[in-house]
Amino acid sequence: MKTKIISIVVIIILIALVAFKLTSNKKVINENNKTIDRSEIPVAVTIYNVKKMPISGNVTRPSLLEPKDEASVAVGVGGKLESLRVELGSKVSKGQIIGTVDTKVMKVNVRSLELTVSKLKRDYDRNSELLKGNAISENAVTDSKFSYETKQLELAQLKQQIADANIIAPISGVVVVKNLVPGEFVSPGVEVVKIADVNTIKTNVYVNESEVYQLKMNQSVNLTASVFPGKKITGVISYISPRADDNHNYKVEVMVSKKEVPELKAGTYVNVSFNTQKETEVLQIPKRSLVEGTKNPYVYIIENQKAIVRKIVIGRESGENIEVISGLKEGDVIVSDGQINLISGSNVEVKNIKK
Repeated sequence: MKTKIISIVVIIILIALVAFKLTSNKKVINENNKTIDRSEIPVAVTIYNVKKMPISGNVTRPSLLEPKDEASVAVGVGGKLESLRVELGSKVSKGQIIGTVDTKVMKVNVRSLELTVSKLKRDYDRNSELLKGNAISENAVTDSKFSYETKQLELAQLKQQIADANIIAPISGVVVVKNLVPGEFVSPGVEVVKIADVNTIKTNVYVNESEVYQLKMNQSVNLTASVFPGKKITGVISYISPRADDNHNYKVEVMVSKKEVPELKAGTYVNVSFNTQKETEVLQIPKRSLVEGTKNPYVYIIENQKAIVRKIVIGRESGENIEVISGLKEGDVIVSDGQINLISGSNVEVKNIKK
């Protein structure tokens, strides 16, 4: 009995010790999980004094040369591809027949329909004469006319299908894609070849709102290509979009001359330069100051040792800097590095000043 009592006491003591340990651990965990108020702790940042700097009137954009026109050539009727008289690199002219789909069966059907149409025409003419003598009902004449005209339409449709069996080049150019070979069966609308007009090339670039109003139709454009160092390439603006895209940029199409560089090919990377105006001094800030980039332009401005969000309107880019049209003035102090740790109203500690 005495031993049993001792065992119970020992178990009670052990339970108490475990409970005490668990309580102590919970206090430690709760202490560690307490949210530390860091709102008053200054964030180290680099600042920049907003100022005016010279900016070139040239707007330069990277781009890719493209063929002026490119056409996908498809078959108009289904059947066996009887001939395809072009290869990759073949030069073709607009309206040239470059292949055909087999029409032997269709031509036999045409002859059969022609005989049927001829017979129905005679029946219709005969019935018309009989009607004049009241030897036949008017309904019989109407039925013979309907049969005759219906077969005429079928014949015209079949002849059109035979005409559509010719694969015709819609533009002049060079075959750049060939998908099929003679003997294959094709369905209507299947692409046979692709033709590109490589004698004339173009390029498309996108400019922002402050730049697009400086451009005009037929304005001369300079291009450079790293594969042709030192060679002059010229172009002319052929299209300026009347509306902006979702990123508020405007499409500008430039027709490129191959006169200076005849070997210039579509697919070449180039830099397109528009001369918009003379060099001027404008308000500029480092592009890295923009918290979310150019799509949603805003910066942190420093006021009373605090970072405050300031929305701005931006313009032309100039190297590592970007023009500020509105939202800032000369002498304003903005954060150029360290924005990732900021929210509006954060205390700041200046670690460096960018000149």
